[in-house]
Amino acid sequence: MRTELQAFLQKAARGENVYLSDVRKAFSKAESKISCNLSLVIGGDKRWEIRVPAVEEADELRFVYEYFYVTLYNILSTFGGTRMTLSISPEDRFVRELCDTLDDVFQVNLEKSARRGYGKCLNVTDRINAAQGKPKFSFAVTQDQLPPLTDEIVQHSDAVSACRAAVQKASDARICGIDIGGTDIKVVGILGGKIAAVKEYDWFPAEMTKMEQVIHPILLMARVVRAAMSLPNTAEATALREQMLKKGVSNEAMQSAVDTCKTLYGEAPLLDGIGVCFPDVVIDDQIVGGETYKTRGIRNAAKDYESEFIKLSFLQKLLLEQCKPGGKVHLSNDGSLAAYTAAVELAHSSDADSVASGVFAHTLGTELGTGWIDETGEIPQIPLEVYNCIIDLGNHPARAYHELDARSVNNFNTGLSGTLQKYCSQSGAYRLALRIFEEKAPARYAELFDNGLLEHRDGGIFVCQTPSDMRKPLLEHLMRLASEGDAAAEEIFREIGEFLAVTFEEGEWMLAPKSRARILFGRFVKHKRCFDLMQEGAATRNDVRFVAGDGTLAFTPVMLELKNDPVHTVAQFGQAVGAAYFAASQL
Repeated sequence: MRTELQAFLQKAARGENVYLSDVRKAFSKAESKISCNLSLVIGGDKRWEIRVPAVEEADELRFVYEYFYVTLYNILSTFGGTRMTLSISPEDRFVRELCDTLDDVFQVNLEKSARRGYGKCLNVTDRINAAQGKPKFSFAVTQDQLPPLTDEIVQHSDAVSACRAAVQKASDARICGIDIGGTDIKVVGILGGKIAAVKEYDWFPAEMTKMEQVIHPILLMARVVRAAMSLPNTAEATALREQMLKKGVSNEAMQSAVDTCKTLYGEAPLLDGIGVCFPDVVIDDQIVGGETYKTRGIRNAAKDYESEFIKLSFLQKLLLEQCKPGGKVHLSNDGSLAAYTAAVELAHSSDADSVASGVFAHTLGTELGTGWIDETGEIPQIPLEVYNCIIDLGNHPARAYHELDARSVNNFNTGLSGTLQKYCSQSGAYRLALRIFEEKAPARYAELFDNGLLEHRDGGIFVCQTPSDMRKPLLEHLMRLASEGDAAAEEIFREIGEFLAVTFEEGEWMLAPKSRARILFGRFVKHKRCFDLMQEGAATRNDVRFVAGDGTLAFTPVMLELKNDPVHTVAQFGQAVGAAYFAASQL
């Protein structure tokens, strides 16, 4: 085992990936064993066995300790929980000393604002626990054998019927779906089962310093689409609708158009419901995470971030002002909505039976969203912050770069290395492009700077954001090159596919979902060639099957209408449609 351990260290020093799942396999016969029992905030327990080799050399010791911390960190990022009990052998001094470091490493007793690194996941966990009336998270170490797990309560529900009912309800309703991302907000208004308005709004929430700057554009989008849905089909009204729905229109111009609409045509009818896809942990329609990149600017600027963040808990109430009495505002995480959207569409396809095994989905964009509809048809009420999970213990040279440097593997929010945020996202594509182009396509590498997409600054390499934000154009450039057959660009998306396959392995170990397929949404899926390349890359690792959440995953009337839209695509606006169905499910 020491030979394998040294091989891992050598790969990491060379800048190669050392996947967590490969290390787990290598350590599976190690002599030291830890039984890990997690008590969930929603009730019940989960349990895993973790094995580590007892080592003494400093570099090996650091690696083994990191492996252990990362494993627990991934579990907590995925499940949250109130208490983690670690059962160890009384004779195993190595494991005892390892477990004794946990309170300090995860900063259990520090205030949220003081936590860094591994402790960041406990900020989310503690906010969830507080919202559910439960105590803060704690570790416990015991030398006693853990009692047998009780059998989980088997829930019976008909997921296919529930998904079909939501679409039926949407056919008779005035509803709005809002998909909130890191670079834009996409909104779809549905009236009587038809698309009545579509809006895309560019923004950069990570640069905002007040929560009102996040909330107000969301409320404005709801007002704009509600007003646009109410306008008659006259020339004057059509011009007004186009003015408010046009991309790039200022907030002031949109509000002015809404006011004009009210003056000319009266108060717009209230909505039956609003569905919101929000990029953070959402439990029972309440945003409770607070550690994503989107609120980074507010975290850094606020004197009291907890007081600032809690303003988001009022989003549901504020959006209800756009709804009629008895109307519904239903919120969920972006990944969960991706899975829900896929489940609804599949429930209307010839493959409806596949929904019975649950649906597991990822959104690939600013970050990696993850969603899971289990076999009961429900969204498990767990954080599922898979984008924060660590899959790579290697690539040590890239750890030296600042987290905002495009070459870095360090997480924007936690500073931890090897998280999916820098592997299966637009940041991952940038990082791979720099490495692959510099090694294999120097002319392509130079283009990234000559075309103003990247810049050398302050001793690092950064995506240009002034005078224009070039994050989306850079990703579009890389996708276009891959779609046109550029060999170096193709390699970028094959590697991202490999990372997704490793993510699948981590999900199998932690969650064991019955569905083995992974449905992919987001910008990466917009180009079929990029999707195919990701599947090729994944196939070199394991047998995970990807399903494109694009126009091919369109079976409901509204999604088919979107598929046939000459301007707006399912890959772009499918999540917003799914959010609208999600709202309709509550009517």
